[in-house]
Amino acid sequence: MEQTTLFIVVGGLLVLTLVLASIIQRYNDFVEERNQKVQRILNRVTEIEALIGRMPGLPIPAEAETLLRRDIHARLLALQKMHPKYEGIGQMIQTAEQAIGQVKPESEERLLETARLEQFSRLSNEISWLLKEERLLTPVSDSVREQLMTKLEFRRVETAYHHHIRQAERLIKGQQLHQAQWYCSQMKTLLEPWSHTNKQAAGWYQEVLKLCKRVSSGLKGEAQSKGSSSN
Repeated sequence: MEQTTLFIVVGGLLVLTLVLASIIQRYNDFVEERNQKVQRILNRVTEIEALIGRMPGLPIPAEAETLLRRDIHARLLALQKMHPKYEGIGQMIQTAEQAIGQVKPESEERLLETARLEQFSRLSNEISWLLKEERLLTPVSDSVREQLMTKLEFRRVETAYHHHIRQAERLIKGQQLHQAQWYCSQMKTLLEPWSHTNKQAAGWYQEVLKLCKRVSSGLKGEAQSKGSSSN
């Protein structure tokens, strides 16, 4: 009888140990999975903050920064819901919320040096990709998404125009007409689609056509001069 009782007790303890081990394992798995999700959220927040950090001095629309800051706020709220006791989450959310209301007007600078133009082009393309692929956690209506993507695209056209026309005029003054012709060609390709629907772009397009005509006339003059010299 005692042996039977002992067997039952030992068996019960073994079962209890296995049950507890299973519970602990499931809890550890839960914690590990939660930590991984938290880290993914924080990584995404860091990436978006890095995008915002590249904006100063570049003509990124203020509504784009506001949208990205709202996305950071939404992700931190999701983190808090997942892990209410995450250290510092309350302060992080408060800071993110305050930042939404502190977005400054976009830079009015449109004439960018080559390096800054490339930085702006990359940054605006990255933001457009986030919008197009719906990679933001904060909700964005189709109309707002389309409007902002169009605005970003026009900013790329606008900054490229101001950069290219300055470069072309500089090259014309230096009698580097073939190089100037390349910039003229780039501007025509860039502006032609917009010239039909945007009054400002239409004006720029006409200026570019005049500049291209000057370059063509200069190249013809060079060719005639070389022809006369060879004779």
